[in-house]
Amino acid sequence: MSFAFRFAGRSRSERRLVAGSLLLALVVGLAPWSGPAAAEGVAELGRVVRRVLETNPAVQAAQADVQAAEAGRRAAGRPLYNPELEVDAEKAEADSGSVGLRQTVDWSDKRGARAQVATGELEARRFELADRRRRLAGELLRALAETQTADALLDLARRRSGLMQRFAALAEKRRRAGDLGLSDLELARLARTQARLAEADAAAALVEARQALAAVAGTDRIEWPRLPESLPEPDTTDLETIIQALPAIRAQQARVKAAAALVRMRARERRPDPTFGIRGGVDGSEPLIGLSLSVPLHVRNTFQAEVEQANAERIRAEQELADRVRRARAALASASERYRLAREAWLLWRESGVPSIDKQVQLLDRVWRAGEMGTTDYLVQVDQTLATRADALAARGRLWRSWFDWLEASDGFADWFGWEVRP
Repeated sequence: MSFAFRFAGRSRSERRLVAGSLLLALVVGLAPWSGPAAAEGVAELGRVVRRVLETNPAVQAAQADVQAAEAGRRAAGRPLYNPELEVDAEKAEADSGSVGLRQTVDWSDKRGARAQVATGELEARRFELADRRRRLAGELLRALAETQTADALLDLARRRSGLMQRFAALAEKRRRAGDLGLSDLELARLARTQARLAEADAAAALVEARQALAAVAGTDRIEWPRLPESLPEPDTTDLETIIQALPAIRAQQARVKAAAALVRMRARERRPDPTFGIRGGVDGSEPLIGLSLSVPLHVRNTFQAEVEQANAERIRAEQELADRVRRARAALASASERYRLAREAWLLWRESGVPSIDKQVQLLDRVWRAGEMGTTDYLVQVDQTLATRADALAARGRLWRSWFDWLEASDGFADWFGWEVRP
């Protein structure tokens, strides 16, 4: 957002009136933000974010995936084979009948291998749920940062529009009094029009930001607390530990374990399971007792291809894990550097920007009242002051976004918000 003042009055009383209006608006508009204590604000923000996460459809879908994986693990822990009941009856010259039981035995512990695969899948689904929450929290907070930045820029644009409205009104009065040229009046009207257009653009940007926030939050009726202006310095001393603890990495590690268990399961499935049977009955007038054993012969199909397929999937899971670690390391380094630069810029503004603006406005007032500066030069200086304020708002927005990028990249939301249990 940029500002330009192109009009200068000639009447000393009118110049004082315009300057007084400008100074009043600047003092109000440039006053530092005030709000609740940083810790309370962060805690309240964390509570709101957590409520939004729990009601988000994407999170609920991931929770359903976890429930399905839990059922799958229970199913995988059940025996593979149920006993079979056999009843045989024959009516002939000599009536016969028998009752028997058959049971296939899981000789190579295929059930144990299936349970390991299902356990790895459940672990992966749980970490994927945590990762879904992590990414959604980052998206939500970045949208909130955009909204609050757009809101502050709109407020600044409205103040500028009000100043230019009053300025143009004074110019028209002076024109009617014959104390102002037509070209200067047109410049004043142009400045007013430019201010209104800038206000309209800022309002449209705020509407878009609010829509983006509502798309993630599910509603635009949430009372969001103000984002803090003082943010901590991230701990980047042990990035490898952070990487290994990321839910996306943990999820892929679980999938690697599940893939290895699948290879073992496919290998065990190549081993035939015997079926034992026992029956008893009568054959005519003679008692009948029988035993049976059957073993499938894996001759036409040795199931070696299934083992090779599972092994290829294990290799793919391992390579995906390596790729995710590489990308996570790059994302952490990038987020850390961006946040460092944004934080340094914001601290520079907090330390030197606000005092210098206040001092500049006071100095301009004294110089203008003393008649040592024309109104045109005065308004140019005010223009620079407003532009600096807009730059500061943009810097604050970059600080927020880079901080949320870092929290997402490091999975640090729970620590920052003070959540006792990760969602």
